[in-house]
Amino acid sequence: MNETAGKGGEKSFALTASLEDYLEAIKEVIDGSADAHAHTSEIAKRLKVAKPSVTYALGILRDQGYLNYNTSRPVTLTALGEAEASRVIRRHRVLTVFLRDVLKLEEASAGQTACRIEHVIDERVLKRLEVLNQAFLASEAGEALRTRVWNGFDESTAEAEEK
Repeated sequence: MNETAGKGGEKSFALTASLEDYLEAIKEVIDGSADAHAHTSEIAKRLKVAKPSVTYALGILRDQGYLNYNTSRPVTLTALGEAEASRVIRRHRVLTVFLRDVLKLEEASAGQTACRIEHVIDERVLKRLEVLNQAFLASEAGEALRTRVWNGFDESTAEAEEK
């Protein structure tokens, strides 16, 4: 578990990247379910991990108040878990748009890279990326800039391939 010293020396819990991935996967399974819950087998399949790993992570997240879980019932998120999962998903989406639509990376590469960055990027940088995404992609005035940037990507890729 990842604990840090809080105010007054008490220990506070800090989510790891792996636990954030679990919350993200759980929310996505729940959102895609008519029953508004997730099963450990669905979570294991989505994350490509073994069921005992899921059970262990769910226990930690339950103990920290992020979800409701016991071995005989499906998983549901608490308000805290829902908020944290939504935060991670938002980060992933903003980063994916930037990497795929602005930097022109392939979908799979953009998604994988976003997944790594989403755990470390701070909110200030993320908000600036959102503004940049919107301005760069949505504005007619940005057409010349888009053309120049994207042509530059093509040129730099060609140069890299020649070396």
